[in-house]
Amino acid sequence: MRKVLTSLLIGLASLLAACGNLGQRASEGPAPLNPALATPPERQLVVGYRDEGNLEAVSRLLGARVIATLPELKAALLELPSGLAQAEAARRVLGLARYAEPNRFDRSPIPLPNPRTAAQGIAPQAAFNDPLLPQQWWIPKIGAPAAWDQGGVGRGVTIGIVDTDFDRSHPDLCDQPARTRCLPGFNAFTLQAFAPTDPFQGQQNRDTHGSGSAGMAAALSNNGQYVAGVAGGNGHPSTAARLRPLVIFGGQNGGYVGDFGVALALVWAVDHGVDVLNNSWGGGEYSYLLKEAFDYALLHGVIVVASAGNDYRDAYHLPSGLPGLIAVAATNPYDEKTGFSTYGPWVDLSAPGEDVLTTFVNLGTGTWLFGGTSAAGPVVAGSAAVVLQVLRDNGLNPTPYQVLRILQQTADPVQGPSDVVAGMGAGRVNVGRAVQMARGLQSPSQLPPPGSQIGILVLNKGSDASFGPGGLVTTDLLPFVPFSNVTLVHQSGKQMYAQTSPAGPALFLESPPGQYQVLVGGPSQIFLGGSEDPVQGAVSVLPGEEALAVLRQQADPYEVTPGNPLARNDTPQRATDLDHLFGPLPPAFTLSAAFDSNNLAQFGLPQGGPDVDVYKLSLQPGQTLHLRAASRLVGGLGTVKLTLLDPNGTPVLPSAQESPTEPAEISYQASQAGTYYLKLEEVNGQQGPGYFYRLGVGLDASPPAF
Repeated sequence: MRKVLTSLLIGLASLLAACGNLGQRASEGPAPLNPALATPPERQLVVGYRDEGNLEAVSRLLGARVIATLPELKAALLELPSGLAQAEAARRVLGLARYAEPNRFDRSPIPLPNPRTAAQGIAPQAAFNDPLLPQQWWIPKIGAPAAWDQGGVGRGVTIGIVDTDFDRSHPDLCDQPARTRCLPGFNAFTLQAFAPTDPFQGQQNRDTHGSGSAGMAAALSNNGQYVAGVAGGNGHPSTAARLRPLVIFGGQNGGYVGDFGVALALVWAVDHGVDVLNNSWGGGEYSYLLKEAFDYALLHGVIVVASAGNDYRDAYHLPSGLPGLIAVAATNPYDEKTGFSTYGPWVDLSAPGEDVLTTFVNLGTGTWLFGGTSAAGPVVAGSAAVVLQVLRDNGLNPTPYQVLRILQQTADPVQGPSDVVAGMGAGRVNVGRAVQMARGLQSPSQLPPPGSQIGILVLNKGSDASFGPGGLVTTDLLPFVPFSNVTLVHQSGKQMYAQTSPAGPALFLESPPGQYQVLVGGPSQIFLGGSEDPVQGAVSVLPGEEALAVLRQQADPYEVTPGNPLARNDTPQRATDLDHLFGPLPPAFTLSAAFDSNNLAQFGLPQGGPDVDVYKLSLQPGQTLHLRAASRLVGGLGTVKLTLLDPNGTPVLPSAQESPTEPAEISYQASQAGTYYLKLEEVNGQQGPGYFYRLGVGLDASPPAF
């Protein structure tokens, strides 16, 4: 399967490879607003397209206007016509687009548990000449002075702060007045780059979060002012990590720019040479767009750090829970989990995040007691920058996973109950020990083993899909089960989560090598009516290698009527529209589905007897339709009864029934133009697990054999 995954990864890499010039700073005139901000959120749909022709077909089918495109990710933002719901639109293009989802606006900076602007009751600590450094208990806790003494200061590494703008007038964030340590940023609200000397992007007295994140990662150190940061250099701006602001919060109302704006900012940052991305924000539902944007960063060697969230419990969180990202929980001065920190088996590391003194906007004292995993995340981002600098000084070019492993192997233990400690990652980061380890690595062979790339492909049990020398072979218009929830459980206990898409596998980049249990649940009830068939498998992968696990799950992608998760496709009025779902139909194709509507009961929908599936397509006079259907003959438990209805809903021929040795077959030449209906029933009224089937269709051609 390695060759197959290589082709899938090459496809993704080519999909994400082109580096564009998004958001180049205008030389004159007012900055244009992001067009998404002028469109009602409920009418915005993000689609992943295959090529420009495919995007045109998707927008034409929906009657939608293309607002903006992101060619690096082959993603587009559409404005839907009035009255077309996002869920219905996504359902209509299920077989046409790579994915379709709302442009979500429900994410936020991770809220601070108890922010204050003065440090009280914190024991003094010795450090550089920064006057408030003795009040920064977290600096010696993570061994930062030891890192600095060994030359680990962040020099030459660029950290992108994905947040509100940070205050570039603050002398501890950008040297004044030249601001040479800061790099141009990107404002996702205006789609414009801006210079370090440009005004604050937002409202200085409101949008303060980014200034805290930037200071934790890399406040200028040993400069005789304010506080210190992990990668803040040693007395001169040229020795510190460079900071690049990526503004996704703030704007006119202080809100979130939306997922599409974030993807634009991430791609811009990667294309402009960022080395580390800090993300102290999150929440909301899974997003294929954000997953592919972060994959774009990982494929370009960018280290991505994300805060685990402040939900206080064992809970999954986005984006920190995405594969390949370094998820960071928060600890207190005693190396215990803070009361607010989210934790769980997907967390990679912990860092101080309670009452941590750092930079504020340049108002009043210019400092505050930051807190939350929002503060812990940039501690790890700064530590990663320092380790990366030291390795580069040694002539090495590590992968994101190799940097993570150095931080994990040198971390200090977290204290507390065993079940909580297990959810705090490898321990609390110790950048001093990490730099010591990195300094001793002089050749690529001495680096920790690189991460692995894993693909989990979920095929429908009724599909004819198989793998040949050239990859996937199928006549099925939708052989994959999209929206399935895939969890990988590593031999170490580490867990990772992603979803399959209509275009193929769930990808896990920069993953730990080793053995995994694969758990597949779902898919989404809203889109596909769910599934009563959770499946399990296993996959093993060597360092730096690729692996593909192929599982089969019973699902009925066509059961739910577009826009109405309570309505089955059991009547001509609610039939699945094959003409619209897939665009122009090929002369011969198959569909895989199931007699399985029991999973819809959770919506309060009565089962109402055996499941019936009805499909529709248009025929022209004289056109011949050939149909073939079977369950038992393709490995299922059922026996299929097949009926063809004319535009009036009247059977055109007697029903056909599958036999022990032959599928149900019907051939009919249309006498009139119109919509014809394909009705499938299980002869004995059975449904549920095992009752999957395959439907073959030929338009003036023989249907595929089975």
